[in-house]
Parts: sequence; C-alpha cells; structure tokens
Amino acid sequence: MSHRVTFFCFLLLVPFLLFAGTSGKLKGKITDLKTGEPLVGANVVVMGTSLGAQSGMTGEYSITNLSAGTYTIKCSFISYKTVTVQNYRIYADLTSELNFQLPSEGLQTSEIEVIAVRPLINKNSTNANRITTSDELKTLPVRGLNNIIALTPGVVFQDKTVFIRGGRQDEVGFYLEGASITDPVVGGRAVTIVQDAVEEIQVQSGGYPAEYGGSNAGIIYTQIKSGTPEFKASAEWVTDNIGFKGKSARYDGKKQLGSYWYGYSEFTGTMSGSLLDKKLKIFGLFNNNYQADPNPQNYPGINLGIIGDPVSHDTINLVYPAGALSKNGVQNMTGTGSIQFDMNPIILRLVGTYTARGLDNPWSSARVSGDIANMFNQARTERIESQDAAFSLKGTYIASPTTYVELTAGYSFNTTHLFDPFLQDDFLHYGDSVANAKMGFTFSQAFLRPTQKTIFEYNFNSYGDVVAGYQKSERNHIDLSAALTTTLGNVHSIKAGGGVQLYTIRNYSFGNEGLFAIPGLFYANDLKPDTSASKQTHDQIIIGRGVNNYGYDLYGNVSDSDPNAKAKKPILANFYIQDKIEYKDLVLNIGLRYDYIQTDNKQLIDPTMPDLTINKETSAINSAGLVDVPVFSGISPRLGFSFPVTDRTVFHAQFGKFVQQTRFRDMYQGLYATAYNLRGGFEITAPVGFNIRPTHTTQYEVGFNQQVGEVASFDVTGYYKDILDQVVFDKIKVAKNSKYQDYNVLTNGDFSTTKGVEMSLNIRRIERLQANASISFNDAQGTGSFPNSNRGIIGAPLDPSAGAFKPQYISPLEYNNAFRGNINLDYRFGVNDGPGWLQQAGLAAVIAFNSGHPYTRGIGGADLEGDARNRQPIEALNSSTTPWFFQVDLRIDKSFTIFDKLTANIYINVINLFDARNIENVFLRTGSATDDGYISDPKLGGVKVAKNPEYRQFYQAIYLDYAQQYQAAVTGAPYTTSPYFYGPPRQIKLGVRLEY
Repeated sequence: MSHRVTFFCFLLLVPFLLFAGTSGKLKGKITDLKTGEPLVGANVVVMGTSLGAQSGMTGEYSITNLSAGTYTIKCSFISYKTVTVQNYRIYADLTSELNFQLPSEGLQTSEIEVIAVRPLINKNSTNANRITTSDELKTLPVRGLNNIIALTPGVVFQDKTVFIRGGRQDEVGFYLEGASITDPVVGGRAVTIVQDAVEEIQVQSGGYPAEYGGSNAGIIYTQIKSGTPEFKASAEWVTDNIGFKGKSARYDGKKQLGSYWYGYSEFTGTMSGSLLDKKLKIFGLFNNNYQADPNPQNYPGINLGIIGDPVSHDTINLVYPAGALSKNGVQNMTGTGSIQFDMNPIILRLVGTYTARGLDNPWSSARVSGDIANMFNQARTERIESQDAAFSLKGTYIASPTTYVELTAGYSFNTTHLFDPFLQDDFLHYGDSVANAKMGFTFSQAFLRPTQKTIFEYNFNSYGDVVAGYQKSERNHIDLSAALTTTLGNVHSIKAGGGVQLYTIRNYSFGNEGLFAIPGLFYANDLKPDTSASKQTHDQIIIGRGVNNYGYDLYGNVSDSDPNAKAKKPILANFYIQDKIEYKDLVLNIGLRYDYIQTDNKQLIDPTMPDLTINKETSAINSAGLVDVPVFSGISPRLGFSFPVTDRTVFHAQFGKFVQQTRFRDMYQGLYATAYNLRGGFEITAPVGFNIRPTHTTQYEVGFNQQVGEVASFDVTGYYKDILDQVVFDKIKVAKNSKYQDYNVLTNGDFSTTKGVEMSLNIRRIERLQANASISFNDAQGTGSFPNSNRGIIGAPLDPSAGAFKPQYISPLEYNNAFRGNINLDYRFGVNDGPGWLQQAGLAAVIAFNSGHPYTRGIGGADLEGDARNRQPIEALNSSTTPWFFQVDLRIDKSFTIFDKLTANIYINVINLFDARNIENVFLRTGSATDDGYISDPKLGGVKVAKNPEYRQFYQAIYLDYAQQYQAAVTGAPYTTSPYFYGPPRQIKLGVRLEY
C-alpha cells in the first residue's frame, strides 16, 4: 500500500510522461563583415514561423523550440544588407550553429542569398548520434526503416530484427516525435512508419541524456515531416512486375531479367502546404503497399511429379513453382499526417499515423517460412489482421525568448486478430464437423480432422483442414507529459520534466490442437447425466484446455470481470532534470533520471508449492495464493561532454547508467494457461517469470570527430558496456510434499559485456560524387543471447545429481557481427549539368557487408536442429561463424520537368544487384545451408535412401530446398526473430514519382 500512496503523490506533483526532446535549437553570432565587431540588436527570423531573436551585447543570439526540418533563416540590421540562408537544417534535440557576417549598405550588393551546406561535424553532440534526413532517404536504393537503420554503425539487423551494440531485441527503444512507440510485450517498433513521411531518423547507440529511458541498448527517433510554406504534392508508384505480366502469371516460376516477380506493388501520395497566413501547416500521406511474398527467398521450386509412399500408399503430385510463395501476401494501408498551428506564444502540433494490415498465411503461424505441408490446403489458410496507430498532441507555450513549456498527450494502440477465414470468431466450433459442413468442408468423421496425406513420414494437410489457431490481442498506451526548458545566460539550457506511461494489455489465445478438441469434449460431456461426478461446465472444459487469457473472458470477449483474468495495466513513470552547458566551445550534458516501474502482475505466494495457488485436479485458482509483484524504483545518472581539441577536431565522451523493464512477454501469462502447463499439459519450453526485475546497463563511450579540409569528415567512437540482470531460463524445484513436478520459469541472471569501435566517413559532393561509409568492430559476449538460451543445460544438465548447480558460460552472442560495414555512393548530375540526356540523372549504390554471426556446431539425432537437449556440441559455444555477407543495392533515376511546377522522376531499384546467395543461417550439424547431414549419415537418412531411392529427392526438396526441418526447429521461439537461411535474392523494382 505504501508504494501506491507514494506513486499517486508523485502523480499529483508530476502529472506527465516522458517525451523525448522533439525540438532543436539554433544559435550563433552576428558580426560586421569588414571589422568583425559584434552587432547588437540585429534580427534573426526563421521564415515561415513566428520564431526569431535579437542579438545581445556580444552579438550572440539563440532560438529554441524549432521542429526538425529545413528552413530559410533571414538576418537583418539597420544600415546593413540582409543575408538570407536557404535550406538550413535543424535537428531534433540538437543545437545547430549559424553565424552571420553582414556587409554594410555602402557595399554595392543587393540582398545576399546563401544555400546552406550541411556542417561536416556537430560540435554540440556529446554522444554518437547518427542522423539520416529526408533528402538522403529520397535517393537511397533501399526501402523500409529497418533496412535504413541497418546502415548505421553499431546496428546489427539480423533475422528481421534490430540489435544495437550487443543488446537484446527488447533493449532498443523506438520513438515517434518523442513518444515511445516500442512494443512493450515483445520489443521492436509497435507502429508502422512509411519512410516517405519521415523528416529525419536519429540513431543514438548509447550515451543519450537523462530525458530518455526504458531502452538500454539504443534509441531510434523518428520525426514526421511538417507542412511546407508553399503547396506541394506528390504521387509515386513502385512495382517489381518489370515484365508487366498478367496476374495469372505471378507464380509461373519464370525469371525476368534474372529476378522473380515477388508481387511487390506500392502507391504513395503526399500533400503539404500552409493556410491562414502560413500559421497553419499541414502534411499528409497515404500509402498502400501489397507484397505477394513479403520475405522473398530463392526457392528453386519442386517438380517431382506423382510420388507415392510405400507404407501409407498415399500419392500426391508434388509440383510447386520456383520464386514467390503462393497465397502468402500482406497488405498495409497507412495514413500519416501532421498539423502545426503557430499562434505564438502558443504552438500546437498534432501528429498521427494509422496502419491496417491483412495477411494470408498458408504456411501456418508456427512457421516463419514456406510450409509445404499446407500446399494442398491453400483455400483454407490462417488469416491475420492487425492495426496499429499513434497520435500525439503537443502544446508549447513560449513564456520568453529563453523559456518554454511543453505539454503533450498521446495515445497509441496495436491490435492483432488471428483466425480461420471461414469460421472466423466462431472458434469453439473449429473442430465441429457440422459447422464446417455449412462452410462447404466435409469431415469424414465427427470431431476428427481430415486425414492427412503421408509421404515418407511427412504429413500434407488435406483440403479443407482447419489449420488456424485463434488469437486476439490489444495493447493500448496513454502518454501524458510535461517539460520546462529555460536558457540561462546563453550558457545553461536546463530542462526538467517527466511523466507516466499507462498501458492496457489484453491477450486471448488458443492453439489449434486445443481448439479442435473442444467441440468433441463439449459433446461427450453434455451426454453425461447431471448426476455424474465427472460432468463439467463448458467453462471448466475451456479452462482445462489451457486458454491463455487476460483482459478477455473465457469466450474471447473483452472483460475484466474475472479477478484471475484481468487485463494487465502496468505503469511506467519517471522524472528527470538535466543541464546542457554550452560555454564557448565546451558542451557539458549533466542529468539525473528517476524511474518508477509497476508491472501490475501477480506471482505464486510460494513458487515451490504451486498447490497453494492452483488446484492440481481442476485448475481452479486460489486468489489467496497470489501476491503482487513488488514495485521497482531507481535513479540513473548521465554525464556527457564534448570540446574542440582544434578548430577541426572535436572530442566527446559519455558515462551513463540505464535501467529498463524487460519485455512483458516474459512476465505475462493467463493463470489458466499457467495451470495447464504446471499440470502437465505440455512441457514448458517457453515459460514466463512473474517477477522479472529490470535490467541494468552501465556504458562508457569516448570518441572524436575530425574534419578533413572543406569536403570530408570522419568520426571514431569506442564503447564499453556492462549489462546485468538479463532474463534467463531456469527451473523451480518444488517442495517434497507438492503434487506438482519441477517446472521451468524465466528469471533474472544472464549478463553480457560488449565493447567495440565504430568509424564513419562522410564526403561532401565533389564533382557530382557524394560518399559516406562506416565500419564497426564489435565484441559482444555474455551468458545468453536470448531468454531461452540456457534451456539445454536446464533441461538436460551435465550432472543431474548436482542439484542447483547451473553453469554459465561466457560466449559470443548470436547476433554479434565482429565486423560490419557499408559504403554509400551517390553520383548525380544537376540542372544544366552535363549532356542533356544526363541532366538530373543519378546513380546511387549501397554496398553492405559483415563477417557473419556465431553459432555452435553439434552432433545428435534426426531432430538435431530442434530441442537443445537432443544435441551434443562438438565445440565451444558459438565458436563457429556463418559465412561473410556481401550485398550491393543499386538505384538509377532520371528527373524531367514536365510543366513549370511539375516534375517526374523515373527510377529502377535493384536489391542484391549480383544476386549473391548470402547465407544468414545454417544447419547446426554441418554448418551448411544446403546439407543438414541427415541423408549422408548411413545410420539416419542413409537407411531410408537404401530402401527407396526416391527418398533422397523428396528429402532434398522438402527439408533442404524449402527448409522444413530448420523452420520446425525455430517454431515457437519465445523471441520474435524470423530466421531465414539466405538474404534477399535479386529483386528489380520500377518506380515513377510525380511532384508538384
């Protein structure tokens, strides 16, 4: 109770949530061009806004609360010529410096206009902060925010997942306009963002100030575009159907220009402008993206023809086209916009984005790749629909030129709905033959699935089989925040603020096997006389099958009426104060952060005696056997500074402590699902830990930026991190008098140490060529890469008699790239530059490479790739490494002026130009992506080949070419990565963009 009183007192004093800084600062000095004397009282105006400033006694000025973007800055003074700087970029949360040297009116010049050039180094950044702007996004040959983020030093993009500096997936924080959009359940970005709506992306790999929290590895900040002073509009269409085939030829298995047609089609429209004398600025975007196969692989196809099984006597025609997987499409429809109303001293900014997504998944939710088992049942495949959105309204009150207050209210949500496309929400009848007959699917026997076709022990689902499970989930997030920023004497920029994140998380899920059994259980139970001691209610049957529900009742309706199945409503609150000291060229960032974490979870009163909480026979929950998980609170100091060693060399260093609640997936589970597991419903390979405490990270960072001449700069940053209290797989030994067996749980216990050096080079455009490159050397080691990494030693200990002895080994983390880099080249002709046919033409290339990631080779039985207890390592953990990765992406484009204000840009994007077959994962028995060692072993597959020569071709097609054995191994992984054997194959996309 004392914790609740403390917290609500805190809320009364600080009724707000953390929102990271969303605005930048502009400062500089105004002097006489000839004498260098400071000009006092000169005016600086940011055109298109109501913001500006006057220079003080030293000629210095500063303007705060500028949204990220490009501006026209005008400086004027009596008896001096006006100087206008166009296309000057302001960055979120950073200070930009712009000095003016004004010529006197006596000089024979008109008003001076200057096109701003991006500074080669930013002297005001105290940590490694890599920024990609909308101008750069236009010409990159890659699409998708994660692919763009992957070009940043320190970032590893592996298995469709972003990792930063050796941190786990859920340790990366995602922000939109300062508000957290991190998925609280599994980690990653919870909101879809189309890159055409982005003004800038900042990737801070560490060392961020005290206003940021809840993300120990790094933060990825996205700013949405604002309305432009003049009306602008654009329309863009992209397709990979470069041969303009008809829809019926999508799966003909034929290449065009060395690439399959993967069914990519995208339309984007944007609008931007101003109203009410430019006080109201509006930006809007609509995007429709369809991909017939969202994760292309170089699948070779199958053409075995009629093939039969000598035991089952089943026969099938095993023919499948190469290229895209059929009926595997996903469609996203996204709308994004921003509205900014400048009523100085009050400025309002509304930002929102919404995405509706539909996914046909014939490959079953249990697979991350093509499941050939369902190739004859594509008429009835699992359907997934989801929505995500984020909205925020920020009000800024400018109390004075040096002080302003920000108040923000935000709301975001994410929903998922997984179901059978025919019976849909009637999930309790998925196994009912009568209900299926009404849908046109006939079962040979009541309450039994259609008989599968079995070929060499591999089962193919029959037409009309119900393969879908059922799941609903909702994640709602309310943000309330406030912050006060004030500048004292042009030296101290003090910011104090804080806030609260209020979540409501609901889940309802049933596996396919459990669902299919329920109609038969209902039927058999209802036949029993009311006097039968074994007769149950339907509620009891559903509970007994292990429904995983919280925030929904037993039948999938939103409800909190059951005290054992209420929605989870965690509260994350914080308060911070920081001082950014800018004294001459020295920048010092000092901050202190307080975090309050209340997970709204309950745990067993005695984990060694589940009997006190759960009835072993009925799964009934005794509420007295549950206790609240205690609240956590802690303080984190941050210190960063930068100073110039010379006028072209800037040194920066940072120290910080960070705290973060781990993902809620590792804590949250419906109590009825817990009861089912503990009663022996199935072995818990993906358990939870009800009282998982936050992880703690201590990071040190040091580096310098060096400008080389007037055209280039490079920076070198080194870091060292200690990460403690990460989630680890463990086992609870129950008391001797308990009816239960020992069971698996998650708890705190893993730790990691990561260190590395990151280098980047930036070269301004010289003779049409612009280039930048980065290289990272990383060494990330720890006791576990994921929460379940330890399950092998827990499930099959080396010495079972050792009791509580649980050895932990330090080894390279699975998502570590010892060496990773990329080179980005852009060669471009301007207007009236070069031959007519080359004017406004350009070529951009991204060359990406890395040294592969660690894995452990082992020997074992036929299911080696699956449970870790079935294999025996033949080397130290993670001492092998996958092959090097090398990929070149290319964009060629040409712009035309059609009318006075209408331009067209036609381009071709080529992903993986050389069609390199980059191996991303391998079979653990062989270290190969093409051979799992099963057929070549005379004691395993060799026996079957000797009996039937057709088995070799069948095994090659099913288990190797389409990776069924490997995909079965990663099924149900409690971390949400999506491993594939290969990187993307060559894809060619044609695009047309019109701009007004």
